[in-house]
Amino acid sequence: MIFLKNFQLMNEEVRYKELLKIFRNCTTDEYYPLGLFNPNFTGQRIEQIDFEDITILYGGNGSGKTTILNIIAEKLEVFRYKKFLQTEAFKYYISNCQYEFDEKPLCRKFLASDDIFDHILTVREENKSLKNNKINEEDFHYKSKSYQDIFPNGAKLDFENENREEIEKFFHFSEARKKTRRQFVLSRVGEMQRQYSNGENALMFFEKEMEKNVLFLLDEPENSMSPIFQIELKQLIEDSVKYKKCQFIIATHSPFILSLENAKIYNLDENPVWIRKWYELENVKLMYELLKQNREYFE
Repeated sequence: MIFLKNFQLMNEEVRYKELLKIFRNCTTDEYYPLGLFNPNFTGQRIEQIDFEDITILYGGNGSGKTTILNIIAEKLEVFRYKKFLQTEAFKYYISNCQYEFDEKPLCRKFLASDDIFDHILTVREENKSLKNNKINEEDFHYKSKSYQDIFPNGAKLDFENENREEIEKFFHFSEARKKTRRQFVLSRVGEMQRQYSNGENALMFFEKEMEKNVLFLLDEPENSMSPIFQIELKQLIEDSVKYKKCQFIIATHSPFILSLENAKIYNLDENPVWIRKWYELENVKLMYELLKQNREYFE
């Protein structure tokens, strides 16, 4: 499903003299992203991005793929978990960008690698709480027995005696009896959750977010994922396009995500920026050469 049809970046050449004034009065951080896609400053040229169901922004560190995602997200007022801090130069830049929708999506979401890490940390904290408060087998042992089983001669509670072992045993039994079998089962489920890897938790994060009719902007979603989970994420994205009518704009350099079916890939490492097939990209070629040089190990 194509919601966002195209996005036009700011034409910096038209405002070249105006930009020079801004550069003279700002630090490097303050004038970001001005000049990043201007041939007069970086030699890189990209003016408009035309989107498909899946559009990928590929490039090395510093190529500007995340910057373009941020520009699109802020211009379209896309929902994001963390507020993006805009400088005056950034606001000036996006005010001069244009875009065109074919159809409005039900929702717009920006999901960054930082959001995934926050999710993983949250799961860890919840698991830590489960670990500290979970019902152990001894508790359940108490619950499965009657009062007479534990105290055949009755509980003799002497609160003035320094030996409080019998008192503590009685309170332990009383509290355990309050806990139901369902609570015990849920406690064990919580323990199983602690066994999930970062990759599994990251994948579950995406599965939860994949709703119908959504425009997604994903910034390096493969972070924290092993190859097997990247392949599962690839399948999840393809299924969301087919069955949930979603559109994806993704910044990545993962060979697995780059191989998404029918993805349109902008190679930001080229000047001018060029549309390439996934198997034409440097990262994929490097992996291919490595495997080819060690072919005897796989045959």
